[in-house]
Amino acid sequence: RVMSLTDGTSKMSKSDPSDASRINVLDPPETIREKIKKCKTDSFEGIEWDNPERPEATNLLNIYLAVQPGRTKEDILEEVSDMTWGQFKPLLADAIVNHLQPIQERYHEVRNDETKLNQILKEGADAANAVAKQTLYSTKVAMGIVTPIED
Repeated sequence: RVMSLTDGTSKMSKSDPSDASRINVLDPPETIREKIKKCKTDSFEGIEWDNPERPEATNLLNIYLAVQPGRTKEDILEEVSDMTWGQFKPLLADAIVNHLQPIQERYHEVRNDETKLNQILKEGADAANAVAKQTLYSTKVAMGIVTPIED
């Protein structure tokens, strides 16, 4: 569960009126860096995980862990525990930007190729229709509207 950038005790949500409370998948790198730079932190020394008095620290560390597959809490704590927020936030922002970059590139690639976009949408619709057709048939059999077809 990823928490808000403006309140470490509230869930991050796209319905939050403040855009600064979340990282949007298509936010440009500079926007991500600004949001992380301005996100809520605390005045305690060092950075630590799972301290109930420091929900923002736990949240930012969880985000850092989430965008770096293959890393562990222990590994990350070893790297960042003695840092200040001023040192950690740029590191976090870079990790988020690097994690989202291939997703954003793929999005723009698909959006800029209308033929490919329509092909992807058609494949998705065909797959959904196949599932829906089977579900509707199963429902009709269960309700006794049709008799099952024997193989």
